Amino acid sequence: MTLHIPEPVVLAYHGTSSDAADRIEAEGFKASQNVYDWLGDGIYFFQDAPLRAGDWAHERYGTGGVVIGAEIHLTDCMDLLDLGWYDVLSDAHDDYLTLLRKSNRSRPIQSEGVHALDRAVINYAVGVLGEADIRIACIRAAFREGRQVYRDSALYDRTHIQIAVRDPSACIRRIWREN
Repeated sequence: MTLHIPEPVVLAYHGTSSDAADRIEAEGFKASQNVYDWLGDGIYFFQDAPLRAGDWAHERYGTGGVVIGAEIHLTDCMDLLDLGWYDVLSDAHDDYLTLLRKSNRSRPIQSEGVHALDRAVINYAVGVLGEADIRIACIRAAFREGRQVYRDSALYDRTHIQIAVRDPSACIRRIWREN
């Protein structure tokens, strides 16, 4: 008898503009490759948080902000909510910095709004894993953001789980417009 472990599925939400949502529905998603994309290249979603995605969209696009919902299958996921990937990332970080030093390039700057080092290390790790025939279709991590909910709290009002989908054909099964 073979034990079948089902692929984890989550609902996730992508904040965008109304025009971009029209293009997504017609043509599919386009991966982001911005320097501030802390989980590397990919299509970014807020897991289980349609209000957070809506807040993000409205901050950027005003009344033209909308939310696209998606069913995400966490296929070949670098899941940073579990412990198994942190040694991989730590080693990738060390190897990446060694590579930068050897090629006389500077280390990417990490700041509150721009996570260039995290982005570079994750992209580097995904590339190295790919060369070893280990496919990474998506990356998931928790992100502490915002203000403390109350004094001395460990809770922050914008904390969320984010998913960066690198391979939409493997991970995104269906989409819908939330608003």
